[in-house]
Amino acid sequence: TVDNASSNDTTVAHLKKRISKRNGFVLDGEFFHVRCSAHILSLIVRDGMEEVKDSISRIRGAVRYIRSSPQRLQEFNICCEQERIASNCTLCLDVPTRWNYTYLMLENALKFQKAFERLDDQELNFASNLNDGVPNERDWENAKVLTKFLKKFYDVTKRMSGSLYVTADSYFHEVCVIERILNDWSKNSDACLSVMAMKMKE
Repeated sequence: TVDNASSNDTTVAHLKKRISKRNGFVLDGEFFHVRCSAHILSLIVRDGMEEVKDSISRIRGAVRYIRSSPQRLQEFNICCEQERIASNCTLCLDVPTRWNYTYLMLENALKFQKAFERLDDQELNFASNLNDGVPNERDWENAKVLTKFLKKFYDVTKRMSGSLYVTADSYFHEVCVIERILNDWSKNSDACLSVMAMKMKE
């Protein structure tokens, strides 16, 4: 299985040509080239995330601000102590093109929501240094919904991307799991969750 990169298509076409000359195909090579299921899932998830991209951007900006200097990180740690946030985790910044890293960033940032809010109250430069503004209550609510949403896909992607065991036999089952999740969430009373699921079903 490979993704949609043109170089992969070229390579597969070359292999098919070589193998066909030796009559080495099963079913005439109809299933020789299978698109990477994890890559397809990634494209689907990105469509759903578009619904809350502004919230993601504001939280990302806040995390980037804290991580940009030791002084800011120290001030943030003081806010954590004041809010009695005891966590061994540190803020992690995502790679915007990789949704799974965005999931990990949001999951981590949610643990420090109160510290971000306290920093906004105490540090005048915090808001002025954020291009997209300070994360608001709605942004944090969206992040909670999104992490709940992405957790399912994160787990499925990890199972489908395994390299030490066969994954082809589990593909259909995982697709059915995703379909059931999207069907259930498209009827959810939470409008944000419902819209994300509907976009992904399209």
